[in-house]
Amino acid sequence: MKVALVLNGDEPSGDDLKLLDACDAIVCADGAAQVLLKTNHVPTVIVGDMDSLKGDAYKWADSLDIPIERHPELKDVLDGDLAVQKARDLGATSVLVLGAHGGRSAMFLANLKMVRRIHDAGLDCSMVGRGESLRFVSAGQELPLPGRTGATLNLLAMDGDAVVSLSGTQWEGSDVTLERTGARGVSNKITSDGARVAVRSGTVLCVVERKKAEYYIL
Repeated sequence: MKVALVLNGDEPSGDDLKLLDACDAIVCADGAAQVLLKTNHVPTVIVGDMDSLKGDAYKWADSLDIPIERHPELKDVLDGDLAVQKARDLGATSVLVLGAHGGRSAMFLANLKMVRRIHDAGLDCSMVGRGESLRFVSAGQELPLPGRTGATLNLLAMDGDAVVSLSGTQWEGSDVTLERTGARGVSNKITSDGARVAVRSGTVLCVVERKKAEYYIL
């Protein structure tokens, strides 16, 4: 089951929102419902402390019988964390995260850690926004990259040094070490529709930057 989490960070682009068509459920975090109010995408549920949900969204939710799950404003989790738990309650096996970049560095990093937790729980998870698709890939996993020829590929080791094998890229190789404190995997180019990343050890953050006028998701 593919569940979308729409967070109240930066507003997803029209192309981003098209990805919701392929999702089985949409969980909105608080004020993110204001974005969907302007589209034809109806959330399955709205969760959060509702400190940023406006009156027009309340009326819209009520008219469509969209459940609203209100949580205390004084809490030790983010609305995004509540959305993740709801997605798991719904039986998610795959998660798409939109609106998670935001304007604050701290919130972006917190949301990135949230995506990592989803990954570590064994769920497929991509975070999309600002022309980028991000996902974590761990030891023993391979990530195919069809249809991305010409796009920029960035790989960053996360927990410690990582060992990866790359094919179909401008800079490719087998059992290449990416250092935890280095940037060796940044600004590579995808040169083939058969490109793939295989992680031999460690965990890497894979960021694909879209070419202009193209859209895809990892």
